[in-house]
Amino acid sequence: ICNIKNGDCDPNADCTHGDATNEVECTCKAGYTNTGSGTKVVCKDSCTIQNGGCAENLRCLHDPRTNAAVCTCEIGYTNTGSGSNVVCTDSCTVRNGRCDRNAACSHNAKTNAIVCTCKTGYTNTGSASNVVCADSCTVNNGGCDPKAACSHDPTTYAVDCTCKTGYINTGSDHNVVCRGILFFPRNQKRSLGISTFPDRCTLNNGGCDPNADCSHEPTTNAVKCTCHPGYTNTGSNDMVVCTDRCTLNNERQDPNAICSRDPGTNGVKCTCKPGFVNTCSAVKVACKDICNIKNGGCDTNARCTHRGATNAVECTCKVGYTNTGSGTQVVCRDSCTIDNGDCDEDLRCSHDATTNAVKCICKTGYTNTGSGSNLVCTDTCTVRNGDCDENAACSHDAKTNGVVCKCKTGYTNTGSASNVVCIDSCTLNNGGCDSNLACSHHAMTNAVECVCKTGYTNTGTASNVVCADSCTVNKGDCDRNAACSHDPTTNAVECSCRTGYTNIGSDHSVHCRGTIISSTVETFFRRLCASDSCTVNNGDCDANAACSHDAATNAIRCTCEAGYTNTGSRAKVVCTEFEPFRRDIYFEDSCKINNGGCGPNAVCSHVAKTNEVPCTCKAGYTNTGSASKVVCTGKMILD
Repeated sequence: ICNIKNGDCDPNADCTHGDATNEVECTCKAGYTNTGSGTKVVCKDSCTIQNGGCAENLRCLHDPRTNAAVCTCEIGYTNTGSGSNVVCTDSCTVRNGRCDRNAACSHNAKTNAIVCTCKTGYTNTGSASNVVCADSCTVNNGGCDPKAACSHDPTTYAVDCTCKTGYINTGSDHNVVCRGILFFPRNQKRSLGISTFPDRCTLNNGGCDPNADCSHEPTTNAVKCTCHPGYTNTGSNDMVVCTDRCTLNNERQDPNAICSRDPGTNGVKCTCKPGFVNTCSAVKVACKDICNIKNGGCDTNARCTHRGATNAVECTCKVGYTNTGSGTQVVCRDSCTIDNGDCDEDLRCSHDATTNAVKCICKTGYTNTGSGSNLVCTDTCTVRNGDCDENAACSHDAKTNGVVCKCKTGYTNTGSASNVVCIDSCTLNNGGCDSNLACSHHAMTNAVECVCKTGYTNTGTASNVVCADSCTVNKGDCDRNAACSHDPTTNAVECSCRTGYTNIGSDHSVHCRGTIISSTVETFFRRLCASDSCTVNNGDCDANAACSHDAATNAIRCTCEAGYTNTGSRAKVVCTEFEPFRRDIYFEDSCKINNGGCGPNAVCSHVAKTNEVPCTCKAGYTNTGSASKVVCTGKMILD
């Protein structure tokens, strides 16, 4: 059965047989979970059921070799556990997220993927996906003026540009521009070269960063750059670079938070993005996807997602479910419970084992005999006998309408309740008959009958068979002038005329007649036996049998009437009435059995309306009986 439509198991299930009963067993394959009920196995992708049993911060995937559901870390996390113990750790804390040793590891604000950024004083000479950090001073002189030397701040390691000997910085501490020093002739006043310099803060903000304020040191009058509120110096004391604090790894806050500057202070404020909620505190903001918290408040049979531009929570019923709520309230109900899933009333609504989508199938007890999308439901019992054994009758369970296979009369189930195998009951323990009895089948009902073996006669009843040597019972029904014995091979009764008698019948119907001594005696006996034997006591036939003559030997022949069957032997006919509740069945083919009980010299016919079986004598024969008991007489018998 497992080789036929996978034993009716789910497409994602394995079909096997139970050891003891050999019944079909359906077991979901690796990576699938049984979501059915009772004996109905429905296999669903394990990862779609409560995230495959994985923790909230894990992803459920399938092993490429075994297809088993496995738990893996989300993007931006690395498994630092072992075996089946998955421990997810921020990838940046594991080997610096595989970034260059001179790079800082952080996470992409949207995808949480690893982002490698060269540290202060280093420049990426690789690519965006393969960051290689080299000393900035080795790359284009660190961006310094060609007449300046590139070095690093000992504290921050930011690039420091210092004008070489003979040059002076005419820019700012953060924008060093080196110009050659002017020398004056001896007869001119040096004051002429230095008396007319303007306030440097009024020229290009003193070379300070656009997001910095320019001022002068009170002692040296040197330019001093101070970052605006909300900005921080990511350069050095001598080269101030003012960077928006919110652009610095989101101020080390959650990547799903929005960083903003707090007006009037130098602080920043973190607020979770739409679709996320703060599960920590105002100081330490931890933004978690609302959909991962009680399914975002959506129905258990709904999927929680985010609407495109706004990222707001959106509840959508899963495949196979229909929204029966109103307004913004999404209530998901099994589609099959609503108008039968839009299936026709004579069909049954079900779900696809893989996608859970609604599909219309034939009700239990019916088989689709259509093709493609043309569903034609036919009584399963009329299609290959419901796949029952050829000697079984197909029917339907009164409650479920499921197919039930039951062995026909005279056959026994050697399989199981779900796999019925019917064999001839007589081949099993002699059909339950005693060892000295023979098992046979009733001619009309095919029911098992226990009968005496050849050469034995039942002296008991139909229900209590007692077998005695046929020769001890009415002399084996042999002629009174014959001896009863048994065939040495078959043990069948044999009748042999005694000395002085001759068999005028046949080997199977022995009739012994005394030897005629003279014509005078013969004439005497002819006159004595002038009457037809069938007219005398019905020829010693059973009361429910018709008496007639053998066409060849003219010997007496007893034939059971319609509605009766011979439960005796060929030599001694005993007519027993069929079971009353089956007579309406027997009458239909009565003429085919023993000529309907009519004698061999009569013709059997059948009246459909009354179920009567009238007998009519053949040409050359006359009815010497009655209308209800026809006895056709022709030749006379001499005994």
